[in-house]
Amino acid sequence: MSTSTAILIFTQEASKEATRKMLTPSKNQGVNRLVFDKLNHFVERKATAAASKAENLRVFYSNQLTKPNNNSFGKQLSAAIQVVFERGFEKVICIGNDCPALNENRILAAVEKLQTVDTVVGPDNRGGAYLIGISSKGFKAEVFENLAWQSEKMLESFIGQYANKVVLLLETLSDIHTFQELQTYTISRYFIAFLIRLIEQITARIQSFYCFFVENRSIRSLSLRAPPFV
Repeated sequence: MSTSTAILIFTQEASKEATRKMLTPSKNQGVNRLVFDKLNHFVERKATAAASKAENLRVFYSNQLTKPNNNSFGKQLSAAIQVVFERGFEKVICIGNDCPALNENRILAAVEKLQTVDTVVGPDNRGGAYLIGISSKGFKAEVFENLAWQSEKMLESFIGQYANKVVLLLETLSDIHTFQELQTYTISRYFIAFLIRLIEQITARIQSFYCFFVENRSIRSLSLRAPPFV
């Protein structure tokens, strides 16, 4: 395996992701952010496990390479990739946090395939990608950052822009954008069950506290009411 390959975990701030994808039934932003934090830790463990199985395979985190800003998704990802290339790596495997089916073996398989081509893409089930592998030779920042990111046309635009390159497609995997998708996810069931149980427990506590607060306030209001005139 190449000694100049890096895994780049690209994640945005949990608060920003929590406004775009709602993984809780109650639409509670605080609970939603917590779920994204758990997804971030999950993908970090998978990437670290993959790196531990391959000599000299490094893991980078986008939030440690670039400062948070208001640039588009494409520009933020492109900037993080450029930093990795500037550190001497020839190939980068980019992964996110919304595809729990992406385990260490699938990451390692993508790393292996990227040794023979300039681009590797793992399609998701909505026209996007859960993984993108690219070499420094095939990377052009201005092209990459202007792809149809976060849309159902992303994969189509990628293949169109890299039509002169060999784009190797991996197996299609499902990602998660809603609570309903989380409930029906069929892979990594132990982790998914943990997330659902966590969401349900915290939501139940919030509802219980809210009911207690409303009831307490109603009782207090009644106790402060003046006695009726006789």
